[in-house]
Amino acid sequence: MPTQNPHRNVDLCTSSKVYNTLTELRHLESHRSAKFLSLLAENLVRKGLLNEHEVIHMLDLVVD
Repeated sequence: MPTQNPHRNVDLCTSSKVYNTLTELRHLESHRSAKFLSLLAENLVRKGLLNEHEVIHMLDLVVD
């Protein structure tokens, strides 16, 4: 039975927490991936590690 909060498992490394959370319920996988990536991009822009123009360029590459 899914926990719907696998990222709260203290025994997992960060990458496993992210992977398990995004893939736990298959019908939500693409929605969770999109939400996670949008929050990640927003956070990177806010911290000055990326700018919005770079994000737009990467999105252009995705849709081509």
